[in-house]
Amino acid sequence: MRSFARERPANVQLTLITRMDKTPYSGMLPGLIAGHYQPDDMQIDIGPLARLSGTRVVLTEAVGLDASVGQVLCRNGLRIRYDVVSFDIGSTPNTQGVPGAGAHAIPVKPIDGFLARFDDACGRISERRNGSRIVVVGGGAAGVELMLAIHHRFQTMFSRDRFETLNFSIITGSAKILPAFPRRFRARLRAILAGRGIGIVEGARVTSVSSNGIGVEGSPAIPADEVFWTTEATAPGWLRETGLALDGRGFIEVEATLRARDQQAVFAAGDVAAFMPRALPKSGVFAVRQGPVLDRNLRRLLAGESLIDFRPQSEALYLLATGARHAVGTRNGLVFEGNWVWRFKNWLDTRFMSKYKLAAGPSASACVNAPSDAG
Repeated sequence: MRSFARERPANVQLTLITRMDKTPYSGMLPGLIAGHYQPDDMQIDIGPLARLSGTRVVLTEAVGLDASVGQVLCRNGLRIRYDVVSFDIGSTPNTQGVPGAGAHAIPVKPIDGFLARFDDACGRISERRNGSRIVVVGGGAAGVELMLAIHHRFQTMFSRDRFETLNFSIITGSAKILPAFPRRFRARLRAILAGRGIGIVEGARVTSVSSNGIGVEGSPAIPADEVFWTTEATAPGWLRETGLALDGRGFIEVEATLRARDQQAVFAAGDVAAFMPRALPKSGVFAVRQGPVLDRNLRRLLAGESLIDFRPQSEALYLLATGARHAVGTRNGLVFEGNWVWRFKNWLDTRFMSKYKLAAGPSASACVNAPSDAG
């Protein structure tokens, strides 16, 4: 949309199907939870982008695809016609196969749903006079960063005596936390967690979640009052009914050009895409770099030109905030930390968001109940 606002191709109508009129940026979520940002700081208002790019916005959710007639099926019953379509619908933490997880755990994605449920959890924690047992399930970067943000939030929110009634722990099915990261990075975060009294339970496969505890295979249940879920991502289930080529976890298989395998008019990017040239982590550091390639290839396909390849970086920069205005980073095996790392991360995030904070303007006219032939 930002690209179309700068240069709109002739005879092309861009339609955005989305359930939200504001898009949250996940990179700033830990900072919001920790209390460093306000909700508007991490949200992109699609209204001004839609107005400037001439985009028709349909406020609903895609739930199916009929590639034989070129239509996206929507939750509100609309069938939106397309000549070219790109799916950028993300992923969600996988609660499938874990009884009670859907009812008693709070998944970190989708973020708009998480924020409301997190506020509810804060209310319950405030009301419990005898303390709360707070558990994050998932020991990857998302789980560790979320736990540190939650810990900082409550440390600043409650008195010292009240805060000391809270218990914090991370549960992971992996043999160690942060398994995809360098040993020194992992050791540093482990030390930070230990210094804040946050427990770590490793090699624990969660089998169930109830209102007061977490079942673990081969071990006694772990007491829990509030459970946050950040495990390995899963794809929307309805993709399995589309006929698209999917990987073993249900994500859309894409070629180097980000075009879906065996589908000339379908693209995918971000978490929902399974990049076939080589496996990529479900991480925003790759997703944001796919955007310009996706834009160019959509334009090239419509112009009858050859497509270009997305070439992911071999080593990505990771910056993990530790709750306070402090962060630990790693790249190319190097590990570094400090308040300056958090300031650098904040600069990167706010600069990224500023690209989409366009001049405010009326946006209601862009949001429509589109007819079935909208394309």
